[in-house]
Amino acid sequence: MSFEVWLSFTLLVFLLVLTPGPSILIGMSHALRYGARPTLMTALGDVTANMIQMVIAAVGLGAVLATSTVAFGVVKWCGVVFLLVIGLLSFFRKPKKSNDKNDIEMNISGACEVVSHRKLFREGFLVAAGNPKAIAFFGALFPQFVNPAAPLAPQLLTLGATFVVLDYSFVMIYAMGAARIMPWLIKRGGNNVVARVSGAILIVAAGLLSLIEMPVSVAASRF
Repeated sequence: MSFEVWLSFTLLVFLLVLTPGPSILIGMSHALRYGARPTLMTALGDVTANMIQMVIAAVGLGAVLATSTVAFGVVKWCGVVFLLVIGLLSFFRKPKKSNDKNDIEMNISGACEVVSHRKLFREGFLVAAGNPKAIAFFGALFPQFVNPAAPLAPQLLTLGATFVVLDYSFVMIYAMGAARIMPWLIKRGGNNVVARVSGAILIVAAGLLSLIEMPVSVAASRF
């Protein structure tokens, strides 16, 4: 693979991951509630799902999702329901009562909700896995940057690693930005405001995912 081909792929992926999608939005939601550092596990779950999707696309199953209305719809709506459920649970979560006059000040100083890394990884993974366009996207994108006359494995590894690094980086960049506004939100209503904002973000992500249309074919998904 030439440097020019790799650079073109990198610039394309950069533009794609720059636009917030469901994975970036759940990263922002988690950062608001739990802080930026724990969201590293959310991003790890996201890219793990992406790597599996790359493998699926590499063996040709991306064409199934790109051409089967039923398969595409099942995966998409499972993802929509998952995002909607966790978003609503967060939005309507009852705030914890506290008699401490300094409760808000203590939260502003850096206290976040405690959560297991496994939960963060699982939710990041499921949100990314629930995006059916990803597999179709990988199946359509990769072939256009692969030289069939050269060994395939090194090229796929290079493209896959590039995508993972950029995707992981942008999930964390957006997450850290969200974490920085948490003190401002807490000052204006405590942790309940944070929960509602993070829940609203996930509900928006569910809405965005529901608007994704099934590609007519793999060729129609090309960029």
